[in-house]
Parts: sequence; C-alpha cells; structure tokens
Amino acid sequence: MNLKNKTVLVTGSSSGIGRATAVACAQKQAVVLVHYRKNEKGAKETLDQVNKFSSGQIFKSDLSNPDNVKQLFVQINKEFKSLDCLINNAGEFASGPFEDLTLWQSQFSNIFFSQVYTAVEFLNTKAAVTPRKIVNISSAYGSLNMGIADAPHYAAAKAAVNSFTCTLAKKVSPDVLVNAIAPGYTWTPNWGEMTEVEKKPFTDLAKIKRFVKADEVAAMAVQLLENDAVTGEIITVDGGLHLQDIL
Repeated sequence: MNLKNKTVLVTGSSSGIGRATAVACAQKQAVVLVHYRKNEKGAKETLDQVNKFSSGQIFKSDLSNPDNVKQLFVQINKEFKSLDCLINNAGEFASGPFEDLTLWQSQFSNIFFSQVYTAVEFLNTKAAVTPRKIVNISSAYGSLNMGIADAPHYAAAKAAVNSFTCTLAKKVSPDVLVNAIAPGYTWTPNWGEMTEVEKKPFTDLAKIKRFVKADEVAAMAVQLLENDAVTGEIITVDGGLHLQDIL
C-alpha cells in the first residue's frame, strides 16, 4: 500500500509510540486521525507535527466504552469518505496484586476490549482500497513466558491481543490484513525522569543494552501498512529481551 492520501486512524496518539506512529504516517503523506482520551494538549502537539508533512484531525473518545467507539466512528464517517488503516495503540500499563479483580477488568477493558471494539467499527466503515490494514500494538509481555509477576493482568491482556490478531487475520483476509507489533522496553514519557543508573536494570535485559525508541516501533508500523504480503503476524521489536531467563 502506498500511504499517500490514505486515511489512517492512530489511537492513543497524544504521546509516545502513538505520536511517533502518527508522525511517521504523515511523513508518508497519509491523512492522520489523531485520537486521545484525556491528553488534549498532547493530541494538539501531535497534530502540529502531523501538519508539517500532511494533514489530519483530532478525535476524542474513551475506547473502553463500546458506545463511545461507535460514536467516534460516526464522527469519522461524517468527515471522511473512507478509513484505510487502523493502528490500535491505545492502552495503559498498570501493575498490582494478582487478587485485584478490578484491575483485571480494567486492564482487559483498557487494553484488549478497546482494540476489539475499534476493530469491529473499522471493519464496518467504507473501504476505498484493498487490502486495508490493522496494526495492533501488543507488548513483549504478551509473549509466552515473558509476562512479569507484578503485572499479570497487563501480560494476559496483551496475550489476548496477540491471539485476537492472528484469529482476526484468518477471518478478514484478503480484504483486510491484520498484524501486531510487540515492543519491549520503549522510551516514552510514561517512564518519567530516570537516571542512567535507574535505567540500567531495564537496559541490561536487552541485547542492544538500551531502550527501544518510539520511532523504531513506528517505523515497523509503517512497514506493515506498506507491505501487502504480511498478515497474522506478531512482530517483536524489543531489542532482544530475555525476560524469560531472568524474571
């Protein structure tokens, strides 16, 4: 797929991997729909960067609520003739006690079901090109034996994203190609301020001995959008993590 003039929705694109992906798509002259839930300022900053290369528009929605997702796509369908690509990036990490059932529910709602709701509505929108693309952002924690004990809720939700990706690819191919990216420790604002000493326990777990850059994850997302021969794959971008050997 040539992304020029294609319309791409990037959920959770007010910062981090989402912002980097939105800008990377804009650099390919795609029309980028910037989505946010709470961070309006960040969404506007993302759109400013997008507008340096192409054009876009901002949309607000809580994707964990299926009614809100429906309304989001009603708005998109009013503004755009078609929606060609979906980057399912929204979702926040949370850790806590294994016994916390509320956290289990909130992590699956925020991470897994938000992607399901968004994918369902995307598949119901008008298509101007074939194949269309869905790229789900998963996590290295979602891979078998890679989850950490402090965040089983998050790891399980991301594992569900992986399974959903592969199964959906079987269902909707060849009209829609569906893949996922599983980033490792990626440097985003969510990490806050950290010294090199504080970073070391994380960077030591990767063969590249550093954090993955958000731009590197974004570059992989663009490759998946452009490549018409890849579907049902979970692409790992984790710098060679070996959590299964340590944690």
